[in-house]
Amino acid sequence: MSYKSKKSRASINYRVDSSTTSRYKLILRLNPHPEDTLLKTRVHIIGLIMLFIGFNPMRSAAGVEFSLDLAAAYSWDDNVGLDEIERATGESDEVTTLEAQGSALITIFDRTTLRLSAGLVDDAYSTFSVVDRRTESWGLNLESQRGDTTFGFNWFDVSADLNKQQFLTYRRVSPYAARFLSKQWFLRGEYVYGEKEIERRPGRGADSHSVSLDSYYFIRGLKRYALLGYTYRVDNAEANRYDYESHAIKARYIHRAAFGALPIEFELETKIEDRRYKSPDPIIGTEREDTRVRFSAEMRLIITDFASVALHLKNSDYDSNLETATYNDLVVGTEFRLSF
Repeated sequence: MSYKSKKSRASINYRVDSSTTSRYKLILRLNPHPEDTLLKTRVHIIGLIMLFIGFNPMRSAAGVEFSLDLAAAYSWDDNVGLDEIERATGESDEVTTLEAQGSALITIFDRTTLRLSAGLVDDAYSTFSVVDRRTESWGLNLESQRGDTTFGFNWFDVSADLNKQQFLTYRRVSPYAARFLSKQWFLRGEYVYGEKEIERRPGRGADSHSVSLDSYYFIRGLKRYALLGYTYRVDNAEANRYDYESHAIKARYIHRAAFGALPIEFELETKIEDRRYKSPDPIIGTEREDTRVRFSAEMRLIITDFASVALHLKNSDYDSNLETATYNDLVVGTEFRLSF
């Protein structure tokens, strides 16, 4: 495996099975990772900002809006695995998910806002506890409207643990611009730079660049609208075999109606991605060619101003000339959510 000369990554504290078969074992011999000083830094930064908001005498003049989402979900996963390393066990399991997401929207100036957000998601499997995942996220979004155009800058940081051991770190920054071209047609363009580190697979650590363009068409305002988007992405990984470029198209449809006296929402989404790897894979002796198709559907019933219940379905179909990267995954479940 060839590694490029890039900045050093975090030390690797996992031992993994080197088998290349389609079914794989997640090795339980995990060593504790070093103290997460980066996480503490993130907590301190967000904490200082929140303290500033709380004690800022200009708070009432500027305006602050807080929101909080709490959710509990129960799902059935027909093929437990890890998409980040393109492996699946071929076994099904039940998973319980608990989620908390909070944000503060601060009006800084006229038509300029700053949103701070933080989230925690905990996935617990009934049998495959080795892939129990805890995900922490932090975000900052600065947005300003100038004339008919909205300009913004987004920073996002995610860290995930598997079975209480560090697994994934992802950071990204993304400037964007958006505007209405007509009463019903809305465009949004975005550039994203991201950095990914995977403790189990150091060669998969990567820097990525992507450009996206999303087109919204409002059929009946927010009650019924559709989205069509395109993304071009380039990943530069630590190991040459994981370098790739991709083209992706996504489509989404939102429909809001009433079920008796209660509002109900339907959402359909699909994404098709074509990946072309730049270097030969040592297993197959040639460059990988992957096609990834994802589909999701959700029906949400709004019970009160704060509570809702949803049924969801997610299906992923990954096809590749590398056998271990070819698999399907279906997840079906239900969710109860409180939004304040």
